[in-house]
Amino acid sequence: MNISKKAIMSFLVALTSVVAMAQPYYHIMKEENGKLTEETGYNGKDYNIKISMEGPKPKDAIGDKITVPCSKRSFYFTNKGNVYYNDLEGKFYFEKSQLEYELWPGSVRHHYGLFCFGNDIKSCINPNLGWSSKEKELFYFDNPDNLGKLQEDLGNEKWAVLTSCEWEYVIHNLGEYGWKVNGKTCYLIDTTPGKSLLTELRNKNNGNPRNLSIKEFKSLEAQGLVCLPACGYEGYNERNYRQIFQMDNYGYYWSLNYHGYSYFYNRPKYAYYMHFYPGGQGMSHDLRTTTNGMAVRLVILAED
Repeated sequence: MNISKKAIMSFLVALTSVVAMAQPYYHIMKEENGKLTEETGYNGKDYNIKISMEGPKPKDAIGDKITVPCSKRSFYFTNKGNVYYNDLEGKFYFEKSQLEYELWPGSVRHHYGLFCFGNDIKSCINPNLGWSSKEKELFYFDNPDNLGKLQEDLGNEKWAVLTSCEWEYVIHNLGEYGWKVNGKTCYLIDTTPGKSLLTELRNKNNGNPRNLSIKEFKSLEAQGLVCLPACGYEGYNERNYRQIFQMDNYGYYWSLNYHGYSYFYNRPKYAYYMHFYPGGQGMSHDLRTTTNGMAVRLVILAED
């Protein structure tokens, strides 16, 4: 039976429409030189058409999937808050919401939301215990392929920490400082194309950020808005006591990467972090010791 090219093209166009209506994650693909590229109709050259389905959007994900050119990874931000460690239970948890954070030494005992680098969790909580070159503990997020305890406690194998280049991408393309939610300073990340949510909000406020109500934020969160709370950093004061600095004003978030290496101690010496502050945001690096503690915000890696 002879089938004309016109008939094949009509069939493919119809199939595209049917598949799109049945499942929004389907695409018609064509294979050329061993690579799959998107094809929505008759390609005029070959008939090796494949139907491929992307992995479903994770239940905790909000907004659109983000693909960063420098790392080639795709990920979602989530509706969960920063990660903290409960020393009493020996487990990791997420904050109850994006807006909430409880820092050491906060009102909730054994709740540590700022992470240092050290030999084990005790040396992070109590820097006087010292540390060594045997940095194997997983709550310091050194190894992107080995987040074992963290994954186990949080119940998702795809949790990941952003690299420094991924944070750079977020800073330059998705994030804005200056917003508040219910009076709390937030670094807002807009995952929609063209930052449509923040753009619309600014246009309604003469181009300026403003304080959002909880109700407004919840509505925008459902559409793809992420808040990084300004929970400051942990360090030593002039009396050599541990203290939280710049809370509710500045934000510091660890990156996966380290920067620089100490051959004398046989360990990485500095680690990158993302930071935001009144008037700006950027990347820097700090001593990879128990000196300073910063927050950790996880993303969910998307399926290829």
